[in-house]
Amino acid sequence: MSYHRGGSGSGQPPRKQFTIKPFRSYTQMDASAARSTFASLASAMDEIHNRNASTLSFEELYRNAYNLVLHKHGALLYDGVRDRLAHHLRASGGRLVRLAREGDALDPSASGGSQRYRLLEETVAAWREHRVTMVMVRDIFMYMDRTYVPQNRKRPVYDLGLHLFRRVVWERDVDDLDDGGTPPEGKSGGGDASTLGGAAGRLILRAVREDRLGRLDDAPQRSALLRSLVHMLLELAHSRSGGDDPGRGGDGGAPVYERDFEEAFLGETQEFYRVESSGRLSDAASGGMGGPSGGRYSAMEYVRGAQSRLAEEDRRAQALDLPTPTRSALLRIAETELIDRHARTLVDMEGSGFAAVLRVVATSPAGASAAAAGGDGRDAVPVDRERIADLGRMYDLFSRVPSSVNHLRDALGERIRADGRALVRDQEGGASPPAAFVRGVLAMRERFAAVVTDAMGGEKRAQKRMREAFEDFLNADARAANCLAVYVDELLRGGLRGADERRVARELDRVIVVFRYLSDKDVFEAYYKSHLAKRLLGGKSGNEEAEKAMVSLLKAECGYQFTSKLEGMFNDMRISRETAEKYRSHKRAVASSNAGGAAGGASSDERDASNGGRAVDVEVSVLSNSHWPTQAVAMCTLPPPVEAAMDRFQRYYLSNYTGRKLAWQTSTGTAEVRATLPPAKGTGRPRRHDLTVTTYQMCILVLFNDADVLTLAEIRDRTHIPEDELRRHLVSLCTPKHRILRKGSKGKFISGDSDTFTYNAEYTSKMTKVKVPTVSMRDAGGGTAPGAGSGPS
Repeated sequence: MSYHRGGSGSGQPPRKQFTIKPFRSYTQMDASAARSTFASLASAMDEIHNRNASTLSFEELYRNAYNLVLHKHGALLYDGVRDRLAHHLRASGGRLVRLAREGDALDPSASGGSQRYRLLEETVAAWREHRVTMVMVRDIFMYMDRTYVPQNRKRPVYDLGLHLFRRVVWERDVDDLDDGGTPPEGKSGGGDASTLGGAAGRLILRAVREDRLGRLDDAPQRSALLRSLVHMLLELAHSRSGGDDPGRGGDGGAPVYERDFEEAFLGETQEFYRVESSGRLSDAASGGMGGPSGGRYSAMEYVRGAQSRLAEEDRRAQALDLPTPTRSALLRIAETELIDRHARTLVDMEGSGFAAVLRVVATSPAGASAAAAGGDGRDAVPVDRERIADLGRMYDLFSRVPSSVNHLRDALGERIRADGRALVRDQEGGASPPAAFVRGVLAMRERFAAVVTDAMGGEKRAQKRMREAFEDFLNADARAANCLAVYVDELLRGGLRGADERRVARELDRVIVVFRYLSDKDVFEAYYKSHLAKRLLGGKSGNEEAEKAMVSLLKAECGYQFTSKLEGMFNDMRISRETAEKYRSHKRAVASSNAGGAAGGASSDERDASNGGRAVDVEVSVLSNSHWPTQAVAMCTLPPPVEAAMDRFQRYYLSNYTGRKLAWQTSTGTAEVRATLPPAKGTGRPRRHDLTVTTYQMCILVLFNDADVLTLAEIRDRTHIPEDELRRHLVSLCTPKHRILRKGSKGKFISGDSDTFTYNAEYTSKMTKVKVPTVSMRDAGGGTAPGAGSGPS
């Protein structure tokens, strides 16, 4: 049909005619044409396989494949592509099979020099060519992938190529020399020793083993080759998803990577390190610490070797680009064989294990480097840093297997308990005095703290184990609390005299560390309070600031209630000093108001007659009964001048502080007694010594103003001093260095009530002022000696 519209005398040219053609009918491609079209596509696939793709028109090939699918010949196209790919892969597989049979791939023990791994090289080359081929083939059949494949639940073309490479090449039996035909369906045995994959897998494991032994030639190139094979196996693993015909259920086998490589690789790794670790550990055990160069630290040499092996495995995993699950499993197996299986042995190995080295650290020799306890290095505890570094290497190794670190913590706790019990035994047997016991504990703590901090990275569980071990032996009885109180007493009496603030803080902090280990802190508080009372009342504290700092630290640890009585003792001493100053002012005022009163403290009290009519100058410490440790000790009989001075102070005090009651503690306190002795030979001037003695000693000495010889019974009856204290103070006055009295019986101890004591007119001393020390109860032989931390008597 045509349509024409023209003009009428207008002079314009005629318009163009439009023709509408009839619609062409659809022509279905028949089977013959489809086969002919596929033949051209098959020829193109052959050219691609033969590396002649440059001569092809991919646009035309894509159109032909498109038409086949469009005209319902998708099955012909898909099956033809599969068969053509299988044909070419059979030829490639045949070459590899012949190479495997001709070479030494089937015999793991054979040697082939540079040709040993040719099968692996050719396999990688065939795989790379196949991948390049499949990329181009996939582009040609892209339309089939988008339509026919999902509709019929088939593998995409590229995945089909992976599947065929696995079935036709990798899983091919080495006895199959036929390059034609199609592979048998249902066989899936790449891991079988008789397959090409099995032969290649053995070569891979051999290469890894030789690399571990350091005998692999051209290691970088071989690692690259193995990495390519790993990548190939990982990509082939995708071929089991889906299937040519889902009705057949796919391959039904394990993923090729896990089946043909990972399982064997991990099993070989486990066996390799089981044998190697057992052999090395046997060598280490026989080495001991026998020589300066050979095996001094045999276990530590094993540790260094294990660390090196683990680092090598990590580098190997990276070089082979193993997937994360395989890498984790590889390192876990190596750690199990190198560490976990031998952890207890490495700890207990005689002479060089963790426990043995820890014992060396615990008894650091004098030549070892000192721990940085203080800026000036004084009082630093020797710590063997070299051996602590060895312990640190073992801890770093064990920390890769967290459960094995428990062996190190157990050894640490056992060592602390053993050393602690040895200190306790020495203290029980008298070989170690209380202060020495605490110094030993502090030295132990410094060394083991260095182990925990430097070797074990300050691990919380190790710190807990160390704390529990110290608590275990320190809290067996009250001994530790007693000894710590004695140590602090010695420290505050003179150990910190003249020390700077930093050293004071450092020493007190060390004391608090041990104090934290004590469970019965109230026991320590009782002992500490007793020693503090003696220091305060005797004026024996060497550093007042240190005393207050110690109380502040105890308060920070245990709270206000714990130190309230200690703080009250310091407050009482301050008030007593103020009261003493007021009393001295009061006495001066009384002396100046008494007309005719003799200068120098003359007294009208008859009791002062024995003191030449002069009043005794007394300084009283008024203490709160609730703050201070007290004992029910009866008053002794004091000399009359002392009683008179006490009465005068009591009247003054009660007149100024109403509602109070004074109870005198004659078991404490000191006195200055002037001893006037006959002139020495050749001189006419009497000798004079000012003796600083205890209150009990003063009462004893004053008796010899009226008698030259007295028995023990007579002194007891006239002074009423408790028996044990009487013997103790009498022996103190009879010591060779301060023999103010002569004892009638021979020997160190007092024989009995009839034993006599004579005034020693020949007593001499180079010093005018002499302080007479008091012997201990044990030295006096007057009964059971109290502990070093017993309360004041």
